[in-house]
Amino acid sequence: MTNNVYTFQLSLDFGLMNQLSSIDRFGGSWSAIERREGLQSLKQLKSIATVHSVGASTRIEGSKMTNDEVKALIFDKLSIGKLEERDQQEVLGYFTALDIISESYQDISISEGNLKNLHNILMKFSDKDEWHKGNYKQHANSVEATNPDGTKTTIFETTPPGFETEDAMRALVDWYNTDNATPPLIKSALFVYDFLSIHPFQDGNGRLSRLLGSLLLLKLGYPWIQYVSFEHEIENRKVEYYQVLMECQQQRPGENVTPWVLFFLSCLGNIQNKLMAKLDVQKSENQMSPREKMIYSFIESHPGTKSGEIAEKLNVPLPTVKRILSEMVSGNFIAKHGSGIGTNYSTEKLTMIKKNITMTFSADDHNKQFMLKNKHAFIQISRVILTPKFSWTKPDDWSRILINHGLTLEISCFTNTGLNKGQTYSVSGFNNPYYFEPVFTLNHPIHIPGNLWEGMPNDNEYPINVVLEITSKQEAWQFDVMLVYDAALE
Repeated sequence: MTNNVYTFQLSLDFGLMNQLSSIDRFGGSWSAIERREGLQSLKQLKSIATVHSVGASTRIEGSKMTNDEVKALIFDKLSIGKLEERDQQEVLGYFTALDIISESYQDISISEGNLKNLHNILMKFSDKDEWHKGNYKQHANSVEATNPDGTKTTIFETTPPGFETEDAMRALVDWYNTDNATPPLIKSALFVYDFLSIHPFQDGNGRLSRLLGSLLLLKLGYPWIQYVSFEHEIENRKVEYYQVLMECQQQRPGENVTPWVLFFLSCLGNIQNKLMAKLDVQKSENQMSPREKMIYSFIESHPGTKSGEIAEKLNVPLPTVKRILSEMVSGNFIAKHGSGIGTNYSTEKLTMIKKNITMTFSADDHNKQFMLKNKHAFIQISRVILTPKFSWTKPDDWSRILINHGLTLEISCFTNTGLNKGQTYSVSGFNNPYYFEPVFTLNHPIHIPGNLWEGMPNDNEYPINVVLEITSKQEAWQFDVMLVYDAALE
């Protein structure tokens, strides 16, 4: 069912409503989590999240500063004189604005004046931006891509400067403050989206949009957002972030913004899971000795580090480091990778997530198996790509044959406790062709094992053997089926 919300179209279905419900259920339990975790534990999480947020949001816009460099800058800022490098100026500006939002969000109303003030703070340390900070743009600022030969291609024309930008921002703020019917999370997603589409300031719109996302969520009763980095999630999904924005913006005005809202909610769902994983790690850290905690913290900040580097940086004898690392690996506090001189370590929660992996099924190869080794492991299918083995000119040519073939994706999970769970999806049910190609981007990615359990499996049910199989009514298929997925298998 498609609804009109503000100037947009939005397809409200059970999948989207379930995402909203899941995020809100987590929010409802947060007060109990806060009481359980205690002030000091959350303060540490907030400090880490702040560094990740500042670093990620500025890197999205081109900064080269690492999280270590960001941490040194923002926590030693009082000893810094004039900031000569633009990256440093942007980092300190972002931190200052984020800190103000964190401390005073209840007192910051959503008004044009406050948006301009936040932009002024964001650009506070940048001499180059002195002429325009805190004011709406004076010149066109279309979104462009740089081609390999150095020329530029316009991706999206933003709202023209002057009266049109002023009218658009006034309308956006008025809608946000008067619409009491739209669910809060959707309002936040749409406000950020329209702000990015208008691009009201000469520069800094991307960074400010992410600050506004945090501000809106805090004001709407989602305090947990400050203990995990929304910006870091977007940095990890930067390509998808821009693709979804462009897909929607190129239909303006009156566009269907469902893909953007689903992306926004997906990011929130992911960082909720990451936050709970961080809290689980903190429980484990309580069982560590002081020296183990020191080594763990170093590995967390330097994933892929080797024992020699740990010994040198922490001034701990190498034999002692090797002994402690062996004990921490055995206790599942950290993960060991490689062997011999290539041996390195990372924290368990930083298990490498491989993005955009593909697996192809055909009539001759229609069965794949995976092993999920622990509770951090998953497979998430996001796209289905069909390759018709016949000539076609329009979707009806292949979609009709697809339906006749009756292709189905069967997912089976076999647990350590002997439990079997399964789910079947019709491949033709994914049919939502874009640009006359049989490429289906799933509005609701298939998460394994999450989609097969009402909750997540218990720890004692791992390892879980996963079998993916494509079946057909026809003996000879006229399609190859490719699944595109993200995975962390151990």
